[in-house]
Amino acid sequence: MSYTSEKLDAMADRGELKPAPGTAVYRDPGAPALKDKELMGIFAGRPREEERRPVNVELRVKVTPTMKDPLKRIAREENLHNSSALVHSVLADFIRNRAKKACKAF
Repeated sequence: MSYTSEKLDAMADRGELKPAPGTAVYRDPGAPALKDKELMGIFAGRPREEERRPVNVELRVKVTPTMKDPLKRIAREENLHNSSALVHSVLADFIRNRAKKACKAF
């Protein structure tokens, strides 16, 4: 069975959409709509289907054991999909800020 966006919207409004088994939901049902930055954090690194561009390069980051749980907690608080999305968001902000500083130096 295929669904239109209108049917899915109506199902969501009626509370008929349930998470897939084994997945986690971090937002309360009555939570406000996600903001653009939050959505970008969730989908960061995932190319849109119509964009025929290479998939992003994977970097592995090692953290200390004491950083792991706070990373997960902060990611949930920021409504990000996972710790990786949080690291991506923080790194993107850092790079933007560094670029701004470099431009001001000239």
